[in-house]
Amino acid sequence: MERFRIHVADEVLDDLRVRLRRTRWPNQVPGIGWKQGTELEWLRRLVSYWADEFDWRVWERKLNALDHFTWEGIHFVHRRAVCGRGVPLILTHGWPSSFLDYVDMLPMLEDFDVVVPSLPGYGFSPRPLEAGTNYRHVSERWHRLMTALGYSRYAAAGNDFGSGVTTLLALDHPESVIGIHLTTLESDIAPNVDDADLTDGERSFLAVNREWDRTERGYSAIQSTKPQTVGYGLNDSPAGLAAYLGEKWHSWSDDTPSEEFLCATLTLYWVTQTITTSMRDYWDNRWYPVKPTYVGTPTAFGVFAHQTVPEGEPPRSYLERVYNIQRWTVFPHGGHFAPVEEPAAVAGDLTAFFRGLSSR
Repeated sequence: MERFRIHVADEVLDDLRVRLRRTRWPNQVPGIGWKQGTELEWLRRLVSYWADEFDWRVWERKLNALDHFTWEGIHFVHRRAVCGRGVPLILTHGWPSSFLDYVDMLPMLEDFDVVVPSLPGYGFSPRPLEAGTNYRHVSERWHRLMTALGYSRYAAAGNDFGSGVTTLLALDHPESVIGIHLTTLESDIAPNVDDADLTDGERSFLAVNREWDRTERGYSAIQSTKPQTVGYGLNDSPAGLAAYLGEKWHSWSDDTPSEEFLCATLTLYWVTQTITTSMRDYWDNRWYPVKPTYVGTPTAFGVFAHQTVPEGEPPRSYLERVYNIQRWTVFPHGGHFAPVEEPAAVAGDLTAFFRGLSSR
């Protein structure tokens, strides 16, 4: 374990601002809004804020107030419970996110020893220069990390790719994982059910989900086949990076996070040059798939189904085909990025769930 402190060189931030101010803007079909992708005026405002108002140094001071470490190439934040020794909890983010997703939740998790790692290839965690860094690869590293921290039994929670990693933790280490809390269902781990065996509610959900695929799934197709190709442009143009990631945050949120938060996330991707390595998650999990079985570990699911482009609200029966669901909570607000959009709701739900498990 080595302590880690965040510091980005002035010349990197100066170069970023120069590139933003020299953006070559395409035109847009009048009145089309977001139908063909990121809306032009929305992006102009975001890029202007990023170049002229956003202050990364403020975020560095905020983040460096936390305890950062690196271990075997993995960056993580470690925040101990107020009482000194709480329930160990590992939180895993997804794409196009980072450990920043959980920063605002940390004060709300005072009963836990919280570990928030950066996935390999994101932020300050380099990705191995080899193929096969899939859910199982990451979950094994997480288990070893928790063991190295002295936690033989721990809780786990995650969102997006973090849901997949958390699921594999429970599958492969049921003796260590006391329970898992998820806020999204990873498509790679979704039930494979014959149509004749589906309920009407499940059919309705899958119909909405297929419509989402038709309008939103293009990014996944290229990232699971040719992530390197699109990576060159995104790694070289901060405005292109903002357009690509900003569109996901807009489309998949109930209420798009603030420009301040978006620019912090974009800056983290930019200064660490990790957009290309992060997209390899899609390639590795497609070509090195896991074959999950039923997860017997106690599972809680927080349903945040209010995206700008609806993905559908999964019925409890659908997920019970895969997980041992013991807590099911449907929330009135929040979308795909629930830990950022509704941190208090997520923190409260997982606290209630794990408190109930630990009292048994």
